[in-house]
Amino acid sequence: MAKHYFKVFFFSCLQALKTSSACWLQTENCGEPDVSEWGVLTATEGYGRPDSQEDYEQISYEDAMGKTWGKNGEKPYRHAAHAMIYAPDGKKLWDMYENKAVILMMMRFDGYIGFPGGIMDDGETVEFGLNRELEEEIGLDPTRHSFTKEDHVLSYVTHNKRLLLHFYCKKVTLEECLEIEKRTIDADEYGWEVLGPIRVPMFTLNDNERGLPIFLSNKFIGNAKEELLYCIEKENIMTKEEIQVALENCEKFKARYMR
Repeated sequence: MAKHYFKVFFFSCLQALKTSSACWLQTENCGEPDVSEWGVLTATEGYGRPDSQEDYEQISYEDAMGKTWGKNGEKPYRHAAHAMIYAPDGKKLWDMYENKAVILMMMRFDGYIGFPGGIMDDGETVEFGLNRELEEEIGLDPTRHSFTKEDHVLSYVTHNKRLLLHFYCKKVTLEECLEIEKRTIDADEYGWEVLGPIRVPMFTLNDNERGLPIFLSNKFIGNAKEELLYCIEKENIMTKEEIQVALENCEKFKARYMR
């Protein structure tokens, strides 16, 4: 099911930027990022460059963790993990539109929308590193909402960026979700890596555009959009058919207004 989203729904404009993404990867023509240009971001800025959804290959958690990725003599692949926190809602907006769930995403420092998380430090397990990142980025209390292997949903490899990506999902109560959202502004990285929490509008207005369809027309980091759609279906927040309609209406909106 996840592969379906990766193959069918991606921004065509990112495909054109695939080559520029590959340039970061020490090809013989491009070399490494210039320290004088990127400073402390030199080692990591390439992970956030535009790419194509076709660059992401779904693999099992066991394969991601159980083998050495990368050719001899090359830098080893690094692990990264991100997480979706959500709560069922059902609240009626303006007594008309049911908001199916509160799903927390964030505005990143680079202008993309994404999920909280990040790169694992050397020696960390994926779950330990994820919980550390969530505490730093959104102030998540690991004693109350710690992520474990049971929360794992998907893993991918992207060879262009030499990354192994892991995605997790946790359902909490609405009260807990609101508390987590409020804690974001007190997190250590609020205001520089994280510019603010974002709720996914889980409803569509009567014009069939405003709400979720227009939200899906935004720029998402990496495969965050596909992870969002996958979990919306997996967690029974929306049906596959409802998601398909939202995506079709998103494409109609983009064709009409985003030229």
